[in-house]
Amino acid sequence: MPLTRHRFALALCLVVLGSVGLATARSFTLATAAQPDALDPHRTSATSSFQVTKSLYDTLVEPDQDGVIVPSLAESWSFSPDGLTLSFVVRDGVRFHDGSVLTANDVAASVRRLASAGSPKADEFEMVVDVSAPDERTLVLTLSRPAPALLESLASGWGAVLPEALIDAGHDFGNRPMGSGPFVMREWVRDSFVRLTSNPDYFRGAPEVDEVVIRFVADPAVQWQGLRAGAFDVAMDVASVDWPSVRADDRFVLEQGPSGLALVAALNNRRPYLDDVRVRRALNLAVDAETVMEVAYGGGLTIGTFMEAGSPWLPESVEPYPYDPEASRELLRAAGVPEAWRLEMVLPQPYEPHVVAGQMIQDYLREVAVRVDVRVVEWGVWLGEVFRGAHDFDVTVIGHSGKLDASGRLSGYGHPEATYSGFDDPQVAAWIDRAGVIADAEERRELYALALARIHEEAPFIFLGTPFTTFVRAAHVNGFWVTPLLDTFDMREVVMD
Repeated sequence: MPLTRHRFALALCLVVLGSVGLATARSFTLATAAQPDALDPHRTSATSSFQVTKSLYDTLVEPDQDGVIVPSLAESWSFSPDGLTLSFVVRDGVRFHDGSVLTANDVAASVRRLASAGSPKADEFEMVVDVSAPDERTLVLTLSRPAPALLESLASGWGAVLPEALIDAGHDFGNRPMGSGPFVMREWVRDSFVRLTSNPDYFRGAPEVDEVVIRFVADPAVQWQGLRAGAFDVAMDVASVDWPSVRADDRFVLEQGPSGLALVAALNNRRPYLDDVRVRRALNLAVDAETVMEVAYGGGLTIGTFMEAGSPWLPESVEPYPYDPEASRELLRAAGVPEAWRLEMVLPQPYEPHVVAGQMIQDYLREVAVRVDVRVVEWGVWLGEVFRGAHDFDVTVIGHSGKLDASGRLSGYGHPEATYSGFDDPQVAAWIDRAGVIADAEERRELYALALARIHEEAPFIFLGTPFTTFVRAAHVNGFWVTPLLDTFDMREVVMD
């Protein structure tokens, strides 16, 4: 993009930012590429939505900065000895943004809504056969079987607690969120920004900043220019090519840490030739994943299966596929792939690194005589046509956010109707399904290791890697952090020096 367009885009950002009142001393502005599809935490599976709803809603429990589950709306919890009852003591005196008092009845209504057919996370709660609130501070979940990952599901963004009265009234939480979180929704201009204001009655104490504006800025160069111009306090997507400039400027701090992402080029296993494991392995061998990670994502660790690097669930025996284009050509020939074979790669426009990675993969596959046509689409289109709906793609590049339990990443895989890749493997499905219902931690680990090793062999994706979590903050900003594995934004402790 020419510099003049960057300047024009930045000027436009500044005009809009000025119109939403960012002149106050305790206003915090964050720039990020992807925007939410909806702000109803029970009706979305998009990380970009949970990155906003983290500030609007609370959950019973939550991960701390080390990923350890700690109390939030629940003061304490306990499982019965047989693992079939999970009880919580709900914190007293918490209020929703409309002033109503949060009780165990609200939590019970929220869990029932999560378990309903309308929730994309309903399968994580299918073992809940009864939800009761014996009194205003006690919640009891009765389970059909032990559910070792249930606590982690309740700690994730989709475990948010909503007011029972508004649930019963059919309130539009997707556009008019109503939670108990540290910030209150004030304005949402789609394709532009979300504006939040501090909740003075937040149960942990009011945030230090009075206002948060989350700006949706797809161009990493515009994010970096906005930081330098003082329009943004944090930018989530500054391109790696600009990192040396960041490090050389003492006005900014480049923050990096381990990520929970598993980056893949997903293959539609339903399509001709892509339903052949030899072809899927060949495509893995054709791509230099290490170079893709370095160029498109600024570095990271390559992976050989569907789990982030460094995960305790990742079996040591699984290695990334090597870069071996000659072996790739041999496999493609053995599978009878025609010379005129073409694939359509659909890439999500807000994520510039995914677009760059896709273009690199296009070049690598050309070297093994596979032609790839690239189509870049808006995020909402990608969610509707690729991830959901008709699964209209051959290849797509995306990052799967980390989950607090392996079941969150792997649930459904092996069942072709359950996932966008259409991966069909009854043995993998059986291992994953079994691991999700047993309490023994070592047996669960062994089952997931078997499944992950088999996923490596069957290669339903081109496995890329795990990037570092990287963002740039102004040096005067402290207290902002990204939730481990869930990759959501925590702004409760932001301080503007």
